[in-house]
Amino acid sequence: MRTTEPQATVLQNATPAIPANRNAVGKELIYRTLVLPACRSMFDRVWIAIEGPVPHPAEGPVIVYMNHPGWWDGYMAFLVDKIVLNERFQSYIMMEEKQLRVYRFFTWCGAFSVDRRRPGEAERSIAYISRLLRERRDRMLWILPQGRIVPNDRRPLKVYPGVARIARQVGDVIFWPIALRYEFRGEQRPEAFIRVGPPHTCDPTLPEEMIVSLVQTRLTVAVDALRDEVNEERLEAYRTLLRGRRGINRVWDDVVAVWRRSIQRLSGRSRQPDRPADTRAPDSQQ
Repeated sequence: MRTTEPQATVLQNATPAIPANRNAVGKELIYRTLVLPACRSMFDRVWIAIEGPVPHPAEGPVIVYMNHPGWWDGYMAFLVDKIVLNERFQSYIMMEEKQLRVYRFFTWCGAFSVDRRRPGEAERSIAYISRLLRERRDRMLWILPQGRIVPNDRRPLKVYPGVARIARQVGDVIFWPIALRYEFRGEQRPEAFIRVGPPHTCDPTLPEEMIVSLVQTRLTVAVDALRDEVNEERLEAYRTLLRGRRGINRVWDDVVAVWRRSIQRLSGRSRQPDRPADTRAPDSQQ
């Protein structure tokens, strides 16, 4: 059963300073010219492990909450949305108003502004996305509840209450946690690791602080599990989501391998096999 708080009713027609302006052509253009080339250039490989079922549009709406360890987090969300979900959901993502004013074209991907420094503006953004999620089950919100980039292993992992306020206003929602990590492991370029799921639900009538605590606990468990799996090299459940350009070490290894094969072939041609011994007697003895 969906619930609507009095405050959400008052703000039911509210819009943020910069609302989303979804555009399929624009989103594809951003993916092909900005996100995909940058990820391939930056990372040796992007790995992903999916725990539990992938949400279906008929089961939504969905709130995807992720940790925020680096600048690339939004691009990782883009890859999951494009490759794993195949864009089956109408995706939206909260973005700081200051940044979105500079990169306004991200509104084509469903980005909308939020300004936490002004409580009134933050509530307008929360009411806006809550309304959109209530309207259709095949909608998905991507949110970074830490609010800013935080070192991956800093604890406790702090979560802002916005995610709980949205859940309470939407009511019937699926949560989908995603943990992110970036590591240098022996290649010239770093590797990105994405650990997804499992999805879960939450009673929307719970107090705000209890929902925040649940999200914080689940996200901490996911981030810690990803850390341990990478550090202990327990990566059996991971598959390649995206393969980047080869680093100089791999290029050089290929050059050396080609050179060695060429030398072997040339050496084989230059060394003619010895002729069999002539067992015939000299002419004077025939």
